[in-house]
Amino acid sequence: MNLRKLLNLPFLVLCLFLIVLTCGNIIQTAYKEHIYAISLFIKDIIVFCLPFIIFSFVLHGILNLKKESIKVIIILVPLVCLSNFTGFWVSYIFASPFLKSGIIEISRIDAQIPLNAAWHLTIPTIIKNDVALIASMTLGIIGNFSKTNMIERLSNNINNVANILLKKVICPLLPMFVLGFIVKMQHEGTLLLIMKEYSMLLCLVAVLAYGYMFLVMFFISNRNLNQTIQKFKNLLPSVLIGLFSMSSAAAIPSTIEGSEKNLKNKNIAKFVVPATANMHLLGDCFAIPIIALALMVSFGIKLPSISQYFILTLYGVLAKFAAAGIPGGSVLIFVPILHDILGFTPEMLTAITAIYVMFDPIATSSNVFGHGMFALLFEKVYTKYIKSRTISN
Repeated sequence: MNLRKLLNLPFLVLCLFLIVLTCGNIIQTAYKEHIYAISLFIKDIIVFCLPFIIFSFVLHGILNLKKESIKVIIILVPLVCLSNFTGFWVSYIFASPFLKSGIIEISRIDAQIPLNAAWHLTIPTIIKNDVALIASMTLGIIGNFSKTNMIERLSNNINNVANILLKKVICPLLPMFVLGFIVKMQHEGTLLLIMKEYSMLLCLVAVLAYGYMFLVMFFISNRNLNQTIQKFKNLLPSVLIGLFSMSSAAAIPSTIEGSEKNLKNKNIAKFVVPATANMHLLGDCFAIPIIALALMVSFGIKLPSISQYFILTLYGVLAKFAAAGIPGGSVLIFVPILHDILGFTPEMLTAITAIYVMFDPIATSSNVFGHGMFALLFEKVYTKYIKSRTISN
C-alpha cells in the first residue's frame, strides 16, 4: 500500500478517532473549544458554498440530460417518496418483534457537559439550498429548449469553478472539519453513553438501516458482492463525514465524488445527490420510527396498528421535504406528527429528541449512505425506463 492510499480520508478519520478517544482526557478544555470552533468555521464555509455547488452541478446535470430533463424530474420525486416510504415500513416490520419481546429497554438519560466553541465567526447565508435547487432546475429546463447555447456556456464555466472549489478547497479541509466534532463527542461522553446505555437499540437501527441499503445496492449491482463492497468503499469517506459531523449537507461534496465512481453516468451523480440530499433521508426513516416504537413499549403504550402506522408514514414522507440536513433537524419536524398521530406525551417527545440527538451520528451516516444508494437506484431506473424507450423510439 503506497503512502497516498494510506493517507486517504477514512484512514485519517479512524486515526483521529482513536487518538482523541485514548488521549482526549489529557487535552485541556480550552484547546478542545478552539478545535471545535475551527470545525464549526469550516462547516460554515462548506454550507456557504453549498448553494453554488448545488446550482452548478444540478444545472450542468440537467443540461446534459437534454430533452429528457422534464421526464427525469417527474420520476425523481415519486422515486424519493417510494424509497422513504419503504424505509419506514422495513423498520416497522423488522423492529416490532424485537421491541415487543422486551429485550430492548430505554433507560434514563443523564445530563452531559456540553463543549462550547471558543469563538464563532458567522458566515451569513446569501442563498438557500432550496432556492438554488429550484433555480438550477428551472434554468436547466429553459436551457434545454433554448435555441442559443448561452446557458450551456454559463453552466460549463461555473461548473469548472465548482469543481475547483470542491477539490482544492473543501476536500483538503475535511480532516480538520471532522476532528472538531470527534473532540466534541469525546468531551461530552456521547460515544460511551451510547455504547453503554443504548447499544442494543443503536445496533438495531444500524443493522436495519445499513443492512437494507446494502441489500438494495447488492441487487442494483446485479447481485455481485464484490461490486457492492467496492461501491460502499467509494461512499465510505462521505459516510464517515456524516458520522462525525452529523450533517448530511456537509457530506454532499464527498458523496458526489463517491457516487461518480459508482455510476456510469457521472452527470447523474452531480444532479441527483444535491437535488435529493435534504428530502431523501433514508436513515431517519429507520432511526426515528424505531426510537419512537421503543419509547412506546417503555412507557407501556401499545404499538401502533397497521392503519395508524400507515398514516404516520404518509405524514413522514411529506415531512421529509421540509427536513434539513443539520444535527437533530429531522426529529424536530416529527415532533408534532408523533404527538398528533401516536399520542406522544411531552415527556416522550423530550425523550425521543434527546435520544435521537445521541443517535444522530448513525442516522446521518446512514442518510449519506442512502444518498449514494439512491443515485445508483435512480441510474438503474433512468437507464431502464427512460433511456431505453428513447432509443427504441
